[in-house]
Amino acid sequence: MDHHPKANFFPLCDVHQSPMRRVMLEGAEAEDAQSFHQCERRDCSRIFRDGHGYSDYVDGEFDESRQAFRICTACGATLYLAEVDHGLKIETWECAESGCNYSEDTPPPSSR
Repeated sequence: MDHHPKANFFPLCDVHQSPMRRVMLEGAEAEDAQSFHQCERRDCSRIFRDGHGYSDYVDGEFDESRQAFRICTACGATLYLAEVDHGLKIETWECAESGCNYSEDTPPPSSR
């Protein structure tokens, strides 16, 4: 399946559950331009890339040694952490694929 990410989605950091901002990288050619979401905390190197899930971005390089991802059971695309309900101890994960409205609620890792 040819995946196309949603134009506007707002993942949370899977470590800190804090907002992430979109970052654009530009290479020598336009085709090399990449974007990803990066945790807004200064001390966090966590990123989310559609198709790759969560990993780290350190010293200008993608470090996938702590990669974590969830796959959408409806379309096979990547899920991102969309919401956390601390009172109910539930994480909501949504599909990043344009046109797919799949989501799932799971307990956070700390309560498993």
